[in-house]
Amino acid sequence: MLIRDLGAAVAAATYVRGSISKATADQAIREASEAVNRTISDPRSRQLLGVARDAIQTAQDVIMALDEEVARSHCLTQRSLDLRGRALDLVEQARKAGREHP
Repeated sequence: MLIRDLGAAVAAATYVRGSISKATADQAIREASEAVNRTISDPRSRQLLGVARDAIQTAQDVIMALDEEVARSHCLTQRSLDLRGRALDLVEQARKAGREHP
């Protein structure tokens, strides 16, 4: 279960963009990996298992937060492009109207 959850976090982290965001996601994954690795020496230790679960959850939370920021940034960029397109349409309409009514 821990390995599967860690793998899911690693897979999700591949979609994180930006050097600072990527470094943050990588650090969270590294800490979770180290916590999971420590469970190998004592797989029945509730404490080690709890720490590993918490570290994986933290990594998933970090990646989700970064992903939301990336998605928000993408939406803002798309909105900006849409508004620029609309502005160009309005300018073109104004030019045409100016030619029709000199």
